[in-house]
Amino acid sequence: APGFVSVYKPKRDGAVRFAELLDAVADVDPEMRVRFTSPHPKDFPDEVLRVIAERPNVTKQLHMPAQSGSSSVLERMRRGYTREAYLDLVARARRDIPGVALSSDFISGFCGETEEEHADTV
Repeated sequence: APGFVSVYKPKRDGAVRFAELLDAVADVDPEMRVRFTSPHPKDFPDEVLRVIAERPNVTKQLHMPAQSGSSSVLERMRRGYTREAYLDLVARARRDIPGVALSSDFISGFCGETEEEHADTV
């Protein structure tokens, strides 16, 4: 997804992107509900959002762990994105998937977190 950096190796030859896998799983049985949870926010490129929006049996609920609302804390956590990139992802998900439900998780009191950085999260 734009604005996100990964520490993982690039795609290997013959590997399948998650959007392709999700689409194939949803195609197995249109009556079967498909749900996945807790991917890193970097794993929501436009292709994944499109599959979720287009496939009626893929749940319209996304759990996107933010960890913090402070870019400086996210940097110390080595999360690979900023507050702004995360908020842009949320806006794209809301735009592309009508009625999407969003959930997240946060860490409060990360080592060295200041009151101001904490306020960015709450």
